[in-house]
Amino acid sequence: MNKTLNNYMYKVGLLFACTFCINLTNKIVYCALLFTFLTLVLNGIAKYHGHKKAAISIVLCTALSLGLFYNKQYFIGGKPINGLILTSLCAILIASYIGLKLFLKLTARYGFAISNCISLCTASLVDHCIMGIFFTTKFPMDKVWVIVYKETGYTYLFGSLVYLSSLAVLYAKPIYIQIKKWLYLLVSVEQAKSKTPLL
Repeated sequence: MNKTLNNYMYKVGLLFACTFCINLTNKIVYCALLFTFLTLVLNGIAKYHGHKKAAISIVLCTALSLGLFYNKQYFIGGKPINGLILTSLCAILIASYIGLKLFLKLTARYGFAISNCISLCTASLVDHCIMGIFFTTKFPMDKVWVIVYKETGYTYLFGSLVYLSSLAVLYAKPIYIQIKKWLYLLVSVEQAKSKTPLL
């Protein structure tokens, strides 16, 4: 029980770090990478600790981030952007909730890797659309499209890498166990041969 609780706390800490750090950077690549990790950790919490704890965790992390960033002024290109942090955290909360619900529906039918990839793609699209709508009031439309396009592309790229890594781990584990059994049998046979007396 204590180990499970500690494991859950580590995941919540990682979820908070991702939620918090998204608003510390203004690089699109880093935002996409952090959103990918955020969704992966949230889906991991839902799978191993239940969807209620996952929902409570994301609400807690976004509320705590909002409290810490309450008076922070955000700048893009030297220009202050009012309301960006609040919009970003609301977008994360809405997108995470939608992605979490989709993940829970897909997990019953598919494995973790596929469910995580699909929920990540959906959540990122929702997040980037909300942020795109916010940016239409601050930037010209062509710049907004470039921001949304780049962030969605990077998130899908990182999501694909996480998916391929998950598949590699899922398929490598049974192969590793089988190789370990074969090596054990081979060593046992060699030991048995060395113990039998020569005739």
